[in-house]
Amino acid sequence: MMSMSTNFITLSGFKHRYVEAGEGDTLLLLHGFSSSLDVFEKVIPAFAQRYRVLALDLLGFGKSDKPVHVRYSLSFYAKLAMEFLEKTNALASKNVYAVGHSMGGKYLLALSVLYPNVLTKLVISNTDGFLNVPSFVRAASLWGIRHLVRRLVSSPTFIRQTMRSVYHDPSHITDEHFRRNVEMVRSRENFEAMMALNRDYRYLDLRRTGIRNRLKELRLPILILWGENDRFIPPKYAEIAHRELPGSFLQMIPNCGHVPMVEKPREFVEIVCKFLSD
Repeated sequence: MMSMSTNFITLSGFKHRYVEAGEGDTLLLLHGFSSSLDVFEKVIPAFAQRYRVLALDLLGFGKSDKPVHVRYSLSFYAKLAMEFLEKTNALASKNVYAVGHSMGGKYLLALSVLYPNVLTKLVISNTDGFLNVPSFVRAASLWGIRHLVRRLVSSPTFIRQTMRSVYHDPSHITDEHFRRNVEMVRSRENFEAMMALNRDYRYLDLRRTGIRNRLKELRLPILILWGENDRFIPPKYAEIAHRELPGSFLQMIPNCGHVPMVEKPREFVEIVCKFLSD
């Protein structure tokens, strides 16, 4: 029986939860916004048969610390990821691979630009990095507006609609999954952390930070993996990412929405492992 351990580590003074399983070359897994490393729970055992899997709860999410008085930025998240790889001795392995879903994909692109030659290969799945988000989204974090935003996003109707836009197959929205999402969104600590990220959006945007212009510097193989039926971040952004990332490969997963590691775990593992081993 493969052992999987849940651990805590301090990165830049903040406590982070991570899961470790398997041995061999390193495979780092980073989740997306309003999520946690638990989004990878269906694929970690299969990946751990081949790799040393390290799945991290990003700062502000899951069971990691949720500070509100830090400057959330692409460079800060890249620094935290680099520190994590160093402190877990991941850089000692022959190859260091990474998979980033949604927001996590954007952070791994920043890591690859700011710390070149750290990753051997990269997989980005359904990432928000190529969206052009208007500046006024930051208004949601203002004191006079945020209580209205909290009331809206914590309503069961809004949560169910959001979940329906994330999944192609609605059978994945079980009562238990829905209940966990309601709990997460209604947590004041989680909400305040999300508002802090929203406040700092300009520092978390590939284009506004200038990192998007530097993507052409990347020389590592990159697989862009996307659910063909993603209504949350439509597949046209996969095509944009493919055009902007030199030498990248694009693969769509049919009958799949925004979270292929949940909806199509077997296909997700097969495609990623084939790319990493080729």
